[in-house]
Amino acid sequence: MRKYAHYGAYIGLLLILVSLLNYATGKIWNLLSLITMIGGVLFFLIYVIFCFDKIKKTFTLRSFKYGGNTLAMSVILLIILSLINFIANRHSVRFDFTSGKQYSLSPQTQQILKNLDQNIQATAFYSSGSDQSVKDLFDSYRFYSNKFNYEIIDPDKKPAIAKQYGITSYGTMVFECEGRVETIINGGEQEVTNVLIKVTREEQKVVYFLDGHGENDVDDLERIGYNMAKNGIENENYIVRKLFLAEEKSIPDDCAILVMNGVQSRPFQSELDTIAAYLENGGKALFLLEPEPAYGFQDLLDKWGLKIGNDIVLDASGVGQLFGMGPSVPLVNNYTAHMITDNFNMMTFYPYARSVTPKEEYDSNLSVQALMRTSSNSWGETNLQDKEATFNSSMDLRGPITLGAVVLRDESEKKTRLVVIGDSEFANNLYYSAQGNGNLFMNIISWLAEEEDLIAIRAKEPEDRRLTLTSKQIQWLMYLTVILMPLAALGAGVGIYIKRERR
Repeated sequence: MRKYAHYGAYIGLLLILVSLLNYATGKIWNLLSLITMIGGVLFFLIYVIFCFDKIKKTFTLRSFKYGGNTLAMSVILLIILSLINFIANRHSVRFDFTSGKQYSLSPQTQQILKNLDQNIQATAFYSSGSDQSVKDLFDSYRFYSNKFNYEIIDPDKKPAIAKQYGITSYGTMVFECEGRVETIINGGEQEVTNVLIKVTREEQKVVYFLDGHGENDVDDLERIGYNMAKNGIENENYIVRKLFLAEEKSIPDDCAILVMNGVQSRPFQSELDTIAAYLENGGKALFLLEPEPAYGFQDLLDKWGLKIGNDIVLDASGVGQLFGMGPSVPLVNNYTAHMITDNFNMMTFYPYARSVTPKEEYDSNLSVQALMRTSSNSWGETNLQDKEATFNSSMDLRGPITLGAVVLRDESEKKTRLVVIGDSEFANNLYYSAQGNGNLFMNIISWLAEEEDLIAIRAKEPEDRRLTLTSKQIQWLMYLTVILMPLAALGAGVGIYIKRERR
């Protein structure tokens, strides 16, 4: 028996390995795992009992001592790596070295996830093998909040669950939060984040756009329309409606924000009185003005500490020309410290704008603050008749020029919020996606609606970094890789062979 006892160690280790592998594949400690584990331990004990003297002698060998030290160091290193992995799993850090940060969530998404106080369950229905992108996306969301949970289901393998959710196509994502359910198909970061906003908010606030005075139409899909701005507002769980105030006679009670975007003709006095009363009673409003002859609400806004300039802001710095724009489209990258522009580091453009300046003296109950300014190489041109514009120090307003301002009055229950921008075109369909224009517009909406947690840089479409080649370039690439490079390698080999033979 002693002669064959050393085989017990090999058999025992093999049976223990089989037991562990069987458990690892099925995640169940079944009869086979139990029998092989017991058998492995018994065979190993037989080896120890009958070969104890041999084992004891081995421990005294010098080679074993050195080997034991090496083994001990290996075990210690393994323990250290395991501890590092354990800590990293609970306090992980992620780095995105891509130029467009395509694997990083936008600041707005990160902010929303960090502020989550409700559990969200996301269920995505993708076929096996096509779910890696959505898994990577959901892992990024999960990284910033443990209240975001997800499951990816193959509807072909689990048809009962797919039927339960009414799934009819691959790529469907279902988001649930405290009884509220939203569904999208093949959504990217912006769509998923918009859904999170919708399912975590109990009410939909209404944004009214004044109508009937030549304003920019929120349903217009052309370049001067406001349809993109409307979509941006609705994507963040607001309702957008038009308000024909001359007919309605009053501002609806559910009005969260009143927007005047590019009013061309003077509203009736009754309309102006209604707007003034709305502001006095704690209303929230956004005035997007245009230079004359458009109406500028000068008298109404004068009471709120603002001076609306009768001018056109021109920018002679030449920076706008780098983007194909002339001096009538001032570029702004100078923002004052305010919640709307907190961590806002994007340029914005304001085509054909007028100045909006806080007055030196105003009601002590008001907080009036400039929001953005042009460069020092700009000025407010007051001579609107001549086609040629030159700076006149005695008449014109010297830069930097304030293009927008914020007014706040917080009196008990009457908390008026007011934002005035000397341009309405900056958020139309043509300029909404230009640099930071759309983000700034939506930050203004979020601040007016008192939903400051939405103020941040929003997600943008992933940058297409594919290399596009012409047919001629493709042919040259084929010749280079298929013909020239193999011939060069062959020629080098032949040259080396001939050189050796000559030796």
